[in-house]
Amino acid sequence: GIKFKENGLKLDLEVKKYCYFRRLTMKKVRVTISDFMNEIIKSDSEYFKMPVGRIGNIIFKYYMDKNLNKVELGNFSGEVLQFNLNKNNDEIFMDTFVRSGVETEAEYWRNIIFTYINNLRYKREEILFEKIFRKIKEGMESKRKIKIKYHKYIRLVSPYFVKVADDENRSYLFCYCEKNNDYRNYRVSEIEEVWFTNENIEIKDKKYIDDVHKNFDPFLSYKNTVKVEFTEKGVELYEKVLTNRPRLLNKKDGIYTFECDNKLALVYFAQFFSNVKILEPIELQEKLKNELKRTIEIYENKEEKNV
Repeated sequence: GIKFKENGLKLDLEVKKYCYFRRLTMKKVRVTISDFMNEIIKSDSEYFKMPVGRIGNIIFKYYMDKNLNKVELGNFSGEVLQFNLNKNNDEIFMDTFVRSGVETEAEYWRNIIFTYINNLRYKREEILFEKIFRKIKEGMESKRKIKIKYHKYIRLVSPYFVKVADDENRSYLFCYCEKNNDYRNYRVSEIEEVWFTNENIEIKDKKYIDDVHKNFDPFLSYKNTVKVEFTEKGVELYEKVLTNRPRLLNKKDGIYTFECDNKLALVYFAQFFSNVKILEPIELQEKLKNELKRTIEIYENKEEKNV
């Protein structure tokens, strides 16, 4: 890449011409980054369902007026990251780059990416969805209900707090949803838009809200219980399978009682197959039985077609 030097506050005429030319023609970013950096960028793209190019544009805009961490990679072989700059970023990129004091575009982009990936995932989420986080915060601070577009549906909610789910390292909005007439957790990264209203937030049960905040989990398991009985192999699996494992309240006569919502139970205990038996609640037991019946039907129909 071409190197720049700034003479005081003025750029020389050749640099200005070059910047102008680049503003007219620049369409792509192409930079070689380390395998580790590339792995995190691609992982975030999949986790937050966001194209790599959009991530690149967002983090450029976010870091354009901030100090960057410098990465010294020397001679290395890595992955090529390539994406298009959007129109707004294209118009301001060269001026921002030149004034950064970095000599090459590749170095500048590596510094931006390196600074971004040096955050924990929930902090990277706050960067990628900064507008949504900011609007939710404004709604809570003004004690106003907000409307959110979530999975294509508009919902009117009373926002209470945003909390990071430790197991997932991502943020949820805990609120009361008028559409469902119940408390809900919504993934902030999946909220498409936020609108303000003139309606005051309703606090229906402050103690419950405070208790959920203290005992937070994405499935809102607080005050919900599930009783199960494991086989001997099931106990071995339970001790190994930690992801989404509900909190154990007590164990008596081989019966395990968990603080667990039905949704979480279906996610966690379904993987145990015949090594666990749901005892309570009955509606959960029936739902799991019906799901297993449908699963058997799928395999039986497939076998019949293959005959």
